Amino acid sequence: MQQLCSFAQDVRKIDDKFVLINADDISLVQKFSLIGCRVMLLVFSGKMEAAVNGRKVLLDRCDFLDILEGTSFNVVSFSPDLDFYCMVTTREFIAEVLQNIVPGTKDYFSLLLVNPVLHISANATSKLFKQMRLIADMLADLDHNYRSEMVRTYFKAYVLELGNLLIKEQHFPEPERHVFAKKDTLMASFMDLVWKNFRERKEVSFYAKELCISTKHLSRVVKSCTGKTPHQVIDAEVLGLAIQLLKNDDIMIQQIADILHFSDQAAFSKFFRKYINMSPMEYRRNID
Repeated sequence: MQQLCSFAQDVRKIDDKFVLINADDISLVQKFSLIGCRVMLLVFSGKMEAAVNGRKVLLDRCDFLDILEGTSFNVVSFSPDLDFYCMVTTREFIAEVLQNIVPGTKDYFSLLLVNPVLHISANATSKLFKQMRLIADMLADLDHNYRSEMVRTYFKAYVLELGNLLIKEQHFPEPERHVFAKKDTLMASFMDLVWKNFRERKEVSFYAKELCISTKHLSRVVKSCTGKTPHQVIDAEVLGLAIQLLKNDDIMIQQIADILHFSDQAAFSKFFRKYINMSPMEYRRNID
């Protein structure tokens, strides 16, 4: 969220807690692989190809995508006529807004791990899009005295409307529940742990121990879901934060090494050069 919010315009966000993205800002979800965020995306027209935990997902008109915090997401390609809204937020923001209300169908969150894409009716799509436009208009009104409070109110209305529509349209029929794969749950749990611990813990054995499985089993599952090793997934998070921190000239490179818990600046530089083919200092000098 911090990385995304640092690039998002003020008229698209509330602090570092909530961002609303539309077709004009699609580069934001192409630039980042979002992990550790709640992502709710609705396609009104056109087509989009996305990657969810490294697996291809095709989105068409009236498709709703709901990504939980432990799942990675990024946009791969899209058609010229794409029109969509994508809300990116945090578990804490949603809990604060909903105040213990849990809308939607039973087992909704676990079932999202099987298939995060729902095809909803045209009527439901239109209703949700109207709710998102209200949020977009309020975010754009930077002079409104109660802008943040109004956005929260509209977001709550959106989530409640979504829950109502999911119940009425009877998504997730019972026969499909056996499709639920244990590896999807494990992958989501792994990503959640990575997001919370990657600064301090970079060894794969730590995550395997936390998940009560062997490192070999964790490696098999992560490779199957993402095409990457657990070590590469962890390193990608470390590298992403390192790049973001290097864009702030007020933070010394030694401080960045400390933030990311490298033993010293030399170890951080070696890690950075492995992936970027230049030292952190060289990378900082080349930033536009």
